[in-house]
Amino acid sequence: MNRRNSLKAGVLICLFTISGCRDAFSPVVNNYQDKLVVDGLISNEPGPYTVKLSVSSPVNKPSYKPLSDCNVFICSKNGDTAELTETSPGEYNTLSNGIRGQVGQSYALKVITPQGKHYQTPFTEMLPPVGIDTVIAELEFKENNNYARPLGGYQFYLTTENVFSNNYFLWRLEETYEFHSQYKIHMIFRGMGLEPFFNRDSLYYCWKTRKVPEFFTGSTINIGGERLINEPIHFVNTETKRLQVRYSLLVKQYSISAEAYYYWKELQEQIEGDDFLISSQPYQITGNLVSEEHSDERALGYFTVGSVQKKRYFFDKPDTEFHYVTCIANPDLTALAYLPPSQYPVYITVTDEGFAMASNYCFDCTLWGGSLDKPDYWIDKPSKQK
Repeated sequence: MNRRNSLKAGVLICLFTISGCRDAFSPVVNNYQDKLVVDGLISNEPGPYTVKLSVSSPVNKPSYKPLSDCNVFICSKNGDTAELTETSPGEYNTLSNGIRGQVGQSYALKVITPQGKHYQTPFTEMLPPVGIDTVIAELEFKENNNYARPLGGYQFYLTTENVFSNNYFLWRLEETYEFHSQYKIHMIFRGMGLEPFFNRDSLYYCWKTRKVPEFFTGSTINIGGERLINEPIHFVNTETKRLQVRYSLLVKQYSISAEAYYYWKELQEQIEGDDFLISSQPYQITGNLVSEEHSDERALGYFTVGSVQKKRYFFDKPDTEFHYVTCIANPDLTALAYLPPSQYPVYITVTDEGFAMASNYCFDCTLWGGSLDKPDYWIDKPSKQK
Protein backbone atom coordinates (compact mmCIF):
# COMPACT_ATOMS: atom_id res chain seq x y z
CA MET A 1 0.00 0.00 0.00
CA ASN A 2 1.53 3.32 -1.00
CA ARG A 3 1.90 6.28 1.36
CA ARG A 4 -1.08 8.22 0.06
CA ASN A 5 -3.54 5.32 0.37
CA SER A 6 -2.14 4.49 3.80
CA LEU A 7 -2.70 8.09 4.82
CA LYS A 8 -6.31 7.99 3.65
CA ALA A 9 -6.97 4.81 5.61
CA GLY A 10 -5.51 6.34 8.76
CA VAL A 11 -7.46 9.59 8.38
CA LEU A 12 -10.63 7.57 7.88
CA ILE A 13 -10.05 5.88 11.22
CA CYS A 14 -9.57 9.30 12.84
CA LEU A 15 -12.69 10.51 11.07
CA PHE A 16 -14.87 7.75 12.47
CA THR A 17 -13.46 8.03 16.01
CA ILE A 18 -13.34 11.85 16.21
CA SER A 19 -15.86 13.39 13.88
CA GLY A 20 -18.70 10.95 13.28
CA CYS A 21 -20.08 9.61 10.02
CA ARG A 22 -19.55 10.82 6.47
CA ASP A 23 -20.95 9.68 3.13
CA ALA A 24 -19.59 6.37 1.88
CA PHE A 25 -16.50 6.42 -0.31
CA SER A 26 -15.40 3.31 -2.21
CA PRO A 27 -12.10 3.68 -4.06
CA VAL A 28 -10.24 0.71 -5.45
CA VAL A 29 -7.19 0.03 -3.27
CA ASN A 30 -4.82 -2.85 -3.90
CA ASN A 31 -1.87 -4.25 -1.93
CA TYR A 32 -3.20 -3.06 1.43
CA GLN A 33 -0.77 -3.14 4.33
CA ASP A 34 -1.53 -2.59 8.02
CA LYS A 35 0.01 0.47 9.65
CA LEU A 36 0.24 1.29 13.32
CA VAL A 37 -2.07 4.13 14.46
CA VAL A 38 -1.43 6.04 17.70
CA ASP A 39 -3.49 8.54 19.66
CA GLY A 40 -2.18 9.79 23.01
CA LEU A 41 -1.45 12.84 25.12
CA ILE A 42 0.44 13.83 28.26
CA SER A 43 -0.29 17.11 30.03
CA ASN A 44 0.37 18.84 33.34
CA GLU A 45 -2.96 17.57 34.69
CA PRO A 46 -2.91 14.59 37.04
CA GLY A 47 -3.06 11.22 35.31
CA PRO A 48 -3.95 8.67 34.28
CA TYR A 49 -2.87 9.38 30.70
CA THR A 50 -4.20 7.27 27.86
CA VAL A 51 -2.54 6.01 24.69
CA LYS A 52 -4.68 4.22 22.12
CA LEU A 53 -3.07 1.90 19.59
CA SER A 54 -4.77 0.39 16.59
CA VAL A 55 -4.10 -0.90 13.10
CA SER A 56 -5.25 0.97 10.00
CA SER A 57 -7.90 -0.63 7.84
CA PRO A 58 -8.50 -0.58 4.07
CA VAL A 59 -10.07 2.59 2.68
CA ASN A 60 -12.96 0.62 1.22
CA LYS A 61 -13.61 -1.22 4.52
CA PRO A 62 -12.94 1.30 7.31
CA SER A 63 -13.09 -0.12 10.83
CA TYR A 64 -11.44 0.34 14.20
CA LYS A 65 -8.96 -2.48 14.89
CA PRO A 66 -7.39 -2.11 18.35
CA LEU A 67 -3.85 -3.44 18.79
CA SER A 68 -3.39 -5.41 22.01
CA ASP A 69 -0.39 -6.90 23.82
CA CYS A 70 1.97 -3.99 23.18
CA ASN A 71 4.58 -2.68 25.60
CA VAL A 72 3.99 1.05 25.97
CA PHE A 73 6.16 3.54 27.88
CA ILE A 74 6.12 7.29 28.50
CA CYS A 75 9.64 8.55 29.18
CA SER A 76 10.94 11.87 30.44
CA LYS A 77 14.29 13.24 29.39
CA ASN A 78 15.48 13.23 33.00
CA GLY A 79 15.28 9.44 33.01
CA ASP A 80 11.84 8.73 34.51
CA THR A 81 9.89 5.99 32.72
CA ALA A 82 6.27 4.91 33.22
CA GLU A 83 4.95 1.66 31.75
CA LEU A 84 1.32 1.78 30.69
CA THR A 85 -1.18 -1.01 31.38
CA GLU A 86 -3.69 -2.23 28.80
CA THR A 87 -7.10 -1.66 30.41
CA SER A 88 -9.22 -2.52 27.36
CA PRO A 89 -8.30 -3.73 23.86
CA GLY A 90 -5.81 -1.26 22.40
CA GLU A 91 -6.16 1.25 25.28
CA TYR A 92 -3.15 1.74 27.56
CA ASN A 93 -3.14 3.85 30.73
CA THR A 94 -0.66 5.14 33.29
CA LEU A 95 -1.40 4.82 37.00
CA SER A 96 -3.57 7.58 38.44
CA ASN A 97 -0.79 8.41 40.92
CA GLY A 98 2.02 7.73 38.48
CA ILE A 99 3.93 9.99 36.12
CA ARG A 100 2.69 13.56 35.78
CA GLY A 101 3.73 16.01 33.11
CA GLN A 102 5.74 19.04 34.22
CA VAL A 103 6.22 22.29 32.33
CA GLY A 104 9.79 22.55 31.05
CA GLN A 105 10.33 18.80 31.00
CA SER A 106 10.50 16.80 27.74
CA TYR A 107 8.61 13.57 27.07
CA ALA A 108 8.61 10.75 24.52
CA LEU A 109 6.47 7.69 23.81
CA LYS A 110 7.93 4.23 23.20
CA VAL A 111 5.94 1.32 21.75
CA ILE A 112 6.96 -2.30 21.21
CA THR A 113 4.41 -4.23 19.14
CA PRO A 114 3.61 -7.93 19.61
CA GLN A 115 5.73 -8.58 16.50
CA GLY A 116 8.76 -7.03 18.23
CA LYS A 117 8.79 -3.77 16.25
CA HIS A 118 10.10 -0.75 18.16
CA TYR A 119 8.71 2.77 17.72
CA GLN A 120 9.56 6.03 19.51
CA THR A 121 8.65 9.70 19.28
CA PRO A 122 11.26 12.44 19.68
CA PHE A 123 11.43 14.12 23.08
CA THR A 124 9.13 17.15 23.12
CA GLU A 125 9.22 19.90 25.73
CA MET A 126 6.05 20.73 27.64
CA LEU A 127 5.59 24.47 27.09
CA PRO A 128 4.09 26.88 29.65
CA PRO A 129 0.29 27.07 29.62
CA VAL A 130 -1.65 30.11 28.44
CA GLY A 131 -4.82 31.18 30.24
CA ILE A 132 -8.30 31.51 28.76
CA ASP A 133 -9.73 35.02 29.04
CA THR A 134 -13.31 34.55 27.84
CA VAL A 135 -15.60 32.29 25.86
CA ILE A 136 -18.75 33.93 24.49
CA ALA A 137 -21.74 32.59 22.57
CA GLU A 138 -23.24 34.45 19.61
CA LEU A 139 -26.60 33.54 18.09
CA GLU A 140 -25.95 32.77 14.42
CA PHE A 141 -27.88 31.10 11.61
CA LYS A 142 -26.22 28.58 9.32
CA GLU A 143 -27.34 26.51 6.36
CA ASN A 144 -28.59 23.02 7.20
CA ASN A 145 -29.47 20.41 4.59
CA ASN A 146 -32.44 19.22 6.65
CA TYR A 147 -34.23 22.58 6.61
CA ALA A 148 -35.35 25.04 3.96
CA ARG A 149 -33.96 28.00 5.90
CA PRO A 150 -30.81 28.54 7.97
CA LEU A 151 -30.86 26.94 11.41
CA GLY A 152 -30.13 29.00 14.49
CA GLY A 153 -27.63 28.10 17.16
CA TYR A 154 -24.70 29.25 19.24
CA GLN A 155 -21.30 29.92 17.71
CA PHE A 156 -18.71 29.98 20.49
CA TYR A 157 -15.73 32.33 20.35
CA LEU A 158 -12.64 32.12 22.55
CA THR A 159 -10.19 34.83 23.62
CA THR A 160 -6.87 33.89 25.23
CA GLU A 161 -4.96 35.80 27.83
CA ASN A 162 -1.96 37.86 26.70
CA VAL A 163 1.11 35.97 25.55
CA PHE A 164 4.62 37.19 24.85
CA SER A 165 5.75 34.87 22.06
CA ASN A 166 4.29 32.72 19.30
CA ASN A 167 1.93 30.15 20.78
CA TYR A 168 0.17 27.13 19.32
CA PHE A 169 -3.09 25.77 20.69
CA LEU A 170 -5.21 22.63 20.59
CA TRP A 171 -8.71 22.87 22.07
CA ARG A 172 -10.69 19.91 23.36
CA LEU A 173 -14.21 20.47 24.71
CA GLU A 174 -16.72 18.72 26.94
CA GLU A 175 -20.37 19.72 26.92
CA THR A 176 -23.06 19.28 29.56
CA TYR A 177 -26.63 20.34 29.00
CA GLU A 178 -29.94 20.25 30.81
CA PHE A 179 -32.97 19.16 28.84
CA HIS A 180 -36.57 18.25 29.61
CA SER A 181 -39.13 15.72 28.50
CA GLN A 182 -42.06 16.91 26.44
CA TYR A 183 -44.68 15.98 29.05
CA LYS A 184 -44.95 15.35 32.76
CA ILE A 185 -46.57 12.12 33.89
CA HIS A 186 -50.06 12.44 35.44
CA MET A 187 -51.26 8.85 35.17
CA ILE A 188 -49.78 5.45 34.42
CA PHE A 189 -51.37 2.40 32.79
CA ARG A 190 -50.11 -1.08 33.70
CA GLY A 191 -53.06 -3.15 32.48
CA MET A 192 -55.47 -2.51 35.38
CA GLY A 193 -56.84 0.91 34.55
CA LEU A 194 -55.34 4.37 35.00
CA GLU A 195 -53.36 4.84 38.21
CA PRO A 196 -52.31 8.22 39.60
CA PHE A 197 -48.61 9.06 39.20
CA PHE A 198 -47.66 11.38 42.02
CA ASN A 199 -44.02 12.15 41.13
CA ARG A 200 -45.01 13.87 37.93
CA ASP A 201 -41.62 15.38 37.14
CA SER A 202 -39.46 12.42 38.27
CA LEU A 203 -38.48 11.63 34.67
CA TYR A 204 -38.77 15.19 33.38
CA TYR A 205 -35.39 16.83 34.19
CA CYS A 206 -32.19 15.39 32.73
CA TRP A 207 -28.54 16.30 32.25
CA LYS A 208 -26.18 14.83 29.71
CA THR A 209 -22.39 15.11 29.46
CA ARG A 210 -20.21 14.09 26.53
CA LYS A 211 -16.89 14.93 24.96
CA VAL A 212 -17.26 17.08 21.84
CA PRO A 213 -15.89 14.86 19.03
CA GLU A 214 -14.44 17.78 17.06
CA PHE A 215 -11.13 19.39 17.98
CA PHE A 216 -9.94 22.92 17.19
CA THR A 217 -6.56 24.56 16.58
CA GLY A 218 -5.18 28.08 16.58
CA SER A 219 -1.93 30.03 16.82
CA THR A 220 -0.66 33.57 17.37
CA ILE A 221 2.06 33.23 14.73
CA ASN A 222 0.37 35.63 12.27
CA ILE A 223 -0.77 38.24 14.79
CA GLY A 224 2.50 39.35 16.29
CA GLY A 225 2.54 36.85 19.14
CA GLU A 226 0.03 38.75 21.31
CA ARG A 227 -3.24 36.88 21.89
CA LEU A 228 -6.15 35.36 20.03
CA ILE A 229 -9.38 37.37 20.14
CA ASN A 230 -12.78 35.81 19.36
CA GLU A 231 -11.37 32.67 17.80
CA PRO A 232 -14.31 30.52 16.53
CA ILE A 233 -14.24 27.07 18.08
CA HIS A 234 -17.59 25.31 18.31
CA PHE A 235 -21.11 25.59 16.88
CA VAL A 236 -24.24 24.03 18.39
CA ASN A 237 -27.52 24.33 16.51
CA THR A 238 -31.07 23.98 17.80
CA GLU A 239 -31.80 20.77 15.92
CA THR A 240 -31.35 18.78 19.14
CA LYS A 241 -32.20 19.46 22.79
CA ARG A 242 -28.69 20.61 23.65
CA LEU A 243 -29.76 24.26 23.83
CA GLN A 244 -33.28 23.60 25.13
CA VAL A 245 -32.70 24.84 28.70
CA ARG A 246 -29.10 25.54 29.72
CA TYR A 247 -25.75 24.60 28.23
CA SER A 248 -22.29 24.28 29.76
CA LEU A 249 -18.96 24.07 27.97
CA LEU A 250 -15.74 22.88 29.62
CA VAL A 251 -12.88 24.24 27.51
CA LYS A 252 -9.43 22.65 27.69
CA GLN A 253 -6.73 24.77 26.03
CA TYR A 254 -3.50 22.90 25.35
CA SER A 255 -0.29 24.78 24.61
CA ILE A 256 1.56 22.56 22.16
CA SER A 257 4.64 22.55 19.96
CA ALA A 258 4.67 23.94 16.44
CA GLU A 259 5.08 20.41 15.04
CA ALA A 260 2.02 19.16 16.94
CA TYR A 261 0.02 22.20 15.87
CA TYR A 262 0.67 21.67 12.17
CA TYR A 263 -0.23 17.99 12.48
CA TRP A 264 -3.58 18.73 14.17
CA LYS A 265 -4.28 21.71 11.91
CA GLU A 266 -3.80 19.67 8.74
CA LEU A 267 -5.87 16.81 10.10
CA GLN A 268 -8.61 19.30 11.02
CA GLU A 269 -8.58 20.72 7.51
CA GLN A 270 -8.77 17.24 6.00
CA ILE A 271 -11.73 16.27 8.13
CA GLU A 272 -13.61 19.54 7.59
CA GLY A 273 -12.94 19.67 3.84
CA ASP A 274 -15.91 18.45 1.82
CA ASP A 275 -13.64 16.91 -0.81
CA PHE A 276 -10.85 15.38 1.28
CA LEU A 277 -11.86 11.80 0.41
CA ILE A 278 -11.70 12.47 -3.33
CA SER A 279 -8.73 14.82 -3.38
CA SER A 280 -6.02 13.67 -5.78
CA GLN A 281 -3.28 15.23 -3.63
CA PRO A 282 -4.23 14.97 0.08
CA TYR A 283 -1.97 16.43 2.72
CA GLN A 284 0.95 14.17 3.62
CA ILE A 285 0.17 14.28 7.33
CA THR A 286 3.23 13.04 9.20
CA GLY A 287 2.94 11.51 12.66
CA ASN A 288 5.74 11.59 15.24
CA LEU A 289 6.00 7.88 16.17
CA VAL A 290 8.97 6.54 14.17
CA SER A 291 10.20 2.99 13.66
CA GLU A 292 13.60 2.40 15.28
CA GLU A 293 14.39 -0.32 12.74
CA HIS A 294 13.35 1.70 9.66
CA SER A 295 13.69 5.46 10.15
CA ASP A 296 11.55 6.21 7.09
CA GLU A 297 8.59 4.30 8.56
CA ARG A 298 6.18 6.32 10.67
CA ALA A 299 2.98 5.34 12.44
CA LEU A 300 -0.20 7.23 11.69
CA GLY A 301 -1.53 9.54 14.38
CA TYR A 302 0.28 11.61 16.99
CA PHE A 303 1.48 11.56 20.60
CA THR A 304 0.92 15.09 21.90
CA VAL A 305 2.78 16.83 24.73
CA GLY A 306 0.94 19.91 26.00
CA SER A 307 0.23 21.93 29.13
CA VAL A 308 -3.41 22.76 29.73
CA GLN A 309 -5.59 25.50 31.14
CA LYS A 310 -9.32 24.89 31.46
CA LYS A 311 -12.48 26.84 32.29
CA ARG A 312 -16.18 26.01 32.48
CA TYR A 313 -18.85 28.34 31.09
CA PHE A 314 -22.67 28.35 31.29
CA PHE A 315 -25.08 29.67 28.68
CA ASP A 316 -28.86 30.11 28.75
CA LYS A 317 -30.95 28.99 25.80
CA PRO A 318 -31.01 31.31 22.77
CA ASP A 319 -34.04 33.31 21.74
CA THR A 320 -34.76 31.37 18.57
CA GLU A 321 -37.04 28.65 17.30
CA PHE A 322 -36.21 25.04 18.10
CA HIS A 323 -36.47 22.57 15.25
CA TYR A 324 -36.23 19.21 16.96
CA VAL A 325 -39.21 16.88 16.56
CA THR A 326 -41.83 17.37 19.26
CA CYS A 327 -44.34 14.84 20.55
CA ILE A 328 -48.04 14.78 19.76
CA ALA A 329 -50.24 13.38 22.51
CA ASN A 330 -53.23 11.26 21.45
CA PRO A 331 -56.42 11.77 23.52
CA ASP A 332 -57.91 8.51 22.20
CA LEU A 333 -57.09 5.99 24.92
CA THR A 334 -59.02 3.07 23.42
CA ALA A 335 -55.73 1.62 22.11
CA LEU A 336 -54.74 0.86 25.72
CA ALA A 337 -57.11 -2.11 25.75
CA TYR A 338 -55.21 -3.78 22.91
CA LEU A 339 -51.64 -3.22 24.04
CA PRO A 340 -49.63 -6.33 24.99
CA PRO A 341 -48.10 -6.38 28.50
CA SER A 342 -44.64 -6.04 26.93
CA GLN A 343 -45.50 -2.40 26.20
CA TYR A 344 -46.41 -1.55 29.81
CA PRO A 345 -46.12 0.87 31.48
CA VAL A 346 -47.86 3.53 29.39
CA TYR A 347 -47.56 7.10 30.64
CA ILE A 348 -50.51 9.49 30.44
CA THR A 349 -50.47 13.29 30.51
CA VAL A 350 -53.18 15.91 30.71
CA THR A 351 -53.87 18.25 27.79
CA ASP A 352 -56.63 20.72 26.97
CA GLU A 353 -58.56 17.72 25.63
CA GLY A 354 -58.15 15.70 28.81
CA PHE A 355 -56.01 12.60 29.34
CA ALA A 356 -53.71 11.75 26.43
CA MET A 357 -51.08 9.10 25.68
CA ALA A 358 -47.79 9.30 23.79
CA SER A 359 -44.54 7.44 23.35
CA ASN A 360 -42.54 6.91 26.54
CA TYR A 361 -39.79 8.94 24.86
CA CYS A 362 -42.06 11.95 25.36
CA PHE A 363 -42.10 11.41 29.15
CA ASP A 364 -38.80 9.81 30.12
CA CYS A 365 -35.73 11.94 29.43
CA THR A 366 -33.39 9.06 30.34
CA LEU A 367 -34.46 7.34 27.11
CA TRP A 368 -32.57 10.13 25.31
CA GLY A 369 -29.36 9.25 27.13
CA GLY A 370 -29.83 11.71 29.97
CA SER A 371 -29.16 11.28 33.68
CA LEU A 372 -31.59 12.25 36.44
CA ASP A 373 -28.65 13.24 38.65
CA LYS A 374 -27.64 16.87 38.42
CA PRO A 375 -23.82 17.22 38.12
CA ASP A 376 -22.11 18.61 41.20
CA TYR A 377 -20.67 21.49 39.19
CA TRP A 378 -24.00 22.49 37.64
CA ILE A 379 -25.20 26.07 38.23
CA ASP A 380 -28.89 26.77 37.66
CA LYS A 381 -30.08 29.95 36.05
CA PRO A 382 -30.70 32.31 39.00
CA SER A 383 -34.34 32.97 38.09
CA LYS A 384 -35.14 29.34 37.43
CA GLN A 385 -37.92 27.75 39.44
CA LYS A 386 -39.06 24.17 39.29
